[in-house]
Amino acid sequence: MGDKGVLSVIVGLVLALLFAAVMGASSAAVLVADYMHPGRVMSEQARHTLGVCGIAGFSAALTAWGLQGFAAERGLFIRFVNATLTYALSFGAIGGLLVVANNFISYPNGNDFSLGGLYVTSVGGFYTFALFVAVPLRLALLGLLVAAGLVIALVGPQRRSA
Repeated sequence: MGDKGVLSVIVGLVLALLFAAVMGASSAAVLVADYMHPGRVMSEQARHTLGVCGIAGFSAALTAWGLQGFAAERGLFIRFVNATLTYALSFGAIGGLLVVANNFISYPNGNDFSLGGLYVTSVGGFYTFALFVAVPLRLALLGLLVAAGLVIALVGPQRRSA
């Protein structure tokens, strides 16, 4: 790997981190806008989930950017579909995992630590996060999902065959 290869890796890492920061802030901001109405009080659970949403958006963007290497040699449409699906699935999975971790930290005595209990808790955390984020359907969040896939497809890792 020469100087050009090292520079390319550094530029790619900086772009990935900047993209992830924007996606994390944007995914939390889309949901915060729903709770900023005058007279509406945000619950503690909603505040925790909004924080989780920002972290999940950041982590999902980094995951989707990193996994884009699997579709790097394909055309724009395949890269877009790969990035969009990877971002959506990792956003839900990471968000659900963080909700479960938050529940275990916040309520350590209220959890069943058996294998079945951990499974039920993890599925419940995923559904809690998914329902909080997706219901009601927010067009801004859907647009953010499509934008993430488009940006990764256009600017993310690509390999051109010679």
